Amino acid sequence: MTETIPFDPGLGKLVQDSNSYINDFYSQMMNLHSISQKRVRFRLFYNKIYQSLENNIAFYCGCLLWAYYIKSQNTVTEIEGNPFLNLTKEQAEDYDYLMQVNFFDNYFDSYERDTQYYIGKKIIIPDKWRKILELYKEFLELNKGFINTKTSDDLLLPEEFNIKNLEKDKVKVNILNAIEKKDIKILLEFFIV
Repeated sequence: MTETIPFDPGLGKLVQDSNSYINDFYSQMMNLHSISQKRVRFRLFYNKIYQSLENNIAFYCGCLLWAYYIKSQNTVTEIEGNPFLNLTKEQAEDYDYLMQVNFFDNYFDSYERDTQYYIGKKIIIPDKWRKILELYKEFLELNKGFINTKTSDDLLLPEEFNIKNLEKDKVKVNILNAIEKKDIKILLEFFIV
């Protein structure tokens, strides 16, 4: 009997679609005519946007940690439940696996400028978030969006992703704990840049 491990242990259920949320927010805000109305609207939502960004970065962190756990198995393990494995040729051609991370990469600087402009606050996106995003983007590129990822041998990790000081079982416990608590943001604590 072949050992199997889930592609996603449950992290996907906890992530929010920040891209759509942020795009919807800006669409609504741009319909406002006066700068004072835009400032009021931004003041009401800038913290929710920040929390949504943090949630997505924590998800990426969790994905990297889970991939590390999968790779740390002593045997070749079949990965079950990969939703990108059986894409049709047309779906694979249309599949832009970098769209979301590229959006965040571009939006981080915009968010910092917008908070300064609209509410006069200097909010800086943490370097840790930028590093996680950079590593996750490389992770996606190395694995070509996981369209051919069937086993632990197929999974590639960024060279710079180095968490040798974490035990694989501890990684699994931390991930499952975050899922149980429905708070993937706590995974950011275990990621050291």
